[in-house]
Amino acid sequence: NDFEPYTDSDINKISSLLKHCHIQWSKVPRTYVVLRTIGHLNFLNDLIEAGFSDYWFPVTEPSLPHCLRPSVRTAFVNAQSIVLTKSMDLERGEKGTHCYFQKEELPPFERKRILGQGGFGQVDQVMSQISFKEYARKRVLRSSAFRSRRKEDVKKFITEIEILKRLKHHHVVEFVGSYTDAKYIGLIMSPVAEMDLAAYLARANTSHHHELRTFFGCLASAIEFLHEHKVRHKDVKPHNILVNHGNVLFTDFGLSLDFTDANGSTTVSMVNGMTRRYCAPEVALEEPRNTKSDIWSLGVVFMEMIVVLKSKPTLYMDEFFTTHGTTQPFIRTNLAALPEFIVELEGMGDVADNRALDWTQKMLSEEQQYRPTASSLVASITEGEGIRFCGICCVSSEEDFSDWTEE
Repeated sequence: NDFEPYTDSDINKISSLLKHCHIQWSKVPRTYVVLRTIGHLNFLNDLIEAGFSDYWFPVTEPSLPHCLRPSVRTAFVNAQSIVLTKSMDLERGEKGTHCYFQKEELPPFERKRILGQGGFGQVDQVMSQISFKEYARKRVLRSSAFRSRRKEDVKKFITEIEILKRLKHHHVVEFVGSYTDAKYIGLIMSPVAEMDLAAYLARANTSHHHELRTFFGCLASAIEFLHEHKVRHKDVKPHNILVNHGNVLFTDFGLSLDFTDANGSTTVSMVNGMTRRYCAPEVALEEPRNTKSDIWSLGVVFMEMIVVLKSKPTLYMDEFFTTHGTTQPFIRTNLAALPEFIVELEGMGDVADNRALDWTQKMLSEEQQYRPTASSLVASITEGEGIRFCGICCVSSEEDFSDWTEE
């Protein structure tokens, strides 16, 4: 068509102007522009009533609501290219592309509240001004993420994000979209969780124990999924595990895909970021590390979960390690105290929970080769009465019905 295309800035200005006369119209500025351009603005309320929104773009004639006449449908589809701005790609997941915003351009998100912040960036709860869905947005300063400022590094990072967008798993956060502006790299993720595992463990009491037990299998299943897709987490810890309505999800994973071999995906490059309490011995020493390093970190998380199942706060583990063995506070730096700590836990609480100590102790083997793979860990957790330690979502259909017989 011969119509002049609009920019994201144009669309934002139109939306702002419409707020003064019609709030509902301001939420569908692209639809407003197309209908006005083709001379059929009289259909706007009908489209809104039918549930149509700017998130529907791009559309085909059959996908448009039936309130539009065939001739209007044709005109609408032919004119829609004028409002297909780059922002439209931000919520398309693997079907979308990374967006680049210039200095004067603003990504289409309204910040609702801060969810967390750390050394590399900040996480906000945001609302899309296109779909009006709520997301978690992680913004990382470009100057922090890419100190070398090499274009190759930025391109590699964006390629990694595109890979992560294709990952779909019940216990892995969804990468919805990504963008770069003059100051930040932004990652759009779903869902906005209620809390992280650290907060959950701090609040948990005996009424949470049944749910908490299922987290073992679900988290192991998620790590198995990531490793099968050649993605290492690299920073497994409670703050990077979200809890949302009883579901656990890994977040902040895989943004440095430096795999170098097919077996354990070993790398010897420098560590971008690590958490001393949870990182594996080889990571702390900057030695070759692989998927088994994730297994160690998850083992430390599992140990904290077991402590809570034994009706103790996670601080109990710190207190024990600082008064036993080498008196160092971390398992990694005080392996001498670990066997005694396990014996201590075995004598507490529900004896049936001691099964979790068996696989967790193996996960915390100092030598990588003695730690289980994610697949063998899942098998250990789900064998026998594994349903105690695994959500129904992660029990295979064969296990679900293997003992059923037709009556």
